[in-house]
Amino acid sequence: NCHVCGLLRADVGDDGWTGVTPPPTPPTSAPAGVRVAPDGDVWVYDAALVARWDGETWTELPAPAGLRPYVTGLLPVTADDVWLTGYDYGVGGPPGKPPSVTLRHWDGAAWSYATTPFTVGMLTAIVADGQGLPDRIAGWDFWDQTRAHHLRWSEGSWVSERGPVSTTPVLIGALASVPGAAGGYWAVGTDSSSPYPPAQVRIER
Repeated sequence: NCHVCGLLRADVGDDGWTGVTPPPTPPTSAPAGVRVAPDGDVWVYDAALVARWDGETWTELPAPAGLRPYVTGLLPVTADDVWLTGYDYGVGGPPGKPPSVTLRHWDGAAWSYATTPFTVGMLTAIVADGQGLPDRIAGWDFWDQTRAHHLRWSEGSWVSERGPVSTTPVLIGALASVPGAAGGYWAVGTDSSSPYPPAQVRIER
């Protein structure tokens, strides 16, 4: 738990970091990530907090619904067009129960559930295209673990895009887009969600 959470920023040409007053609602854990929107606003997020800094004040969004949620990524396009990825283990279940994927969209008024090509597993990262619009999401599909199950934004919806077949499970944990005319993506992860036996690094592009 986070009893006192802090935020820092460094400006170009400055000699160091400056403390920033955190959002008014005390978070129950340290923020999981930070993202800068195309308009320059800064977003911080975790399962219990999504907040936007406009340079002067914080605006908090309602926390997305979930019973045992984990947030892995946030893509703010504008203040009323935000995507959130993650997974949720739900209530109870036997040992080894897989989570369900989480994909939410904020339209400026409320979070909504977005349709995904698969529902059991995890969504682990989200990236924008060169214009800051939704582009790709990395995912782990519980029912087909020998290939990464990426999502691609196409004509207003998310569609499947699969990685190469492997002889071991593929669990992608991070995704990055390559800037410039050449474009492309790098995805990194492991072949196991557990350190035993020793997990091996997985890299795709």
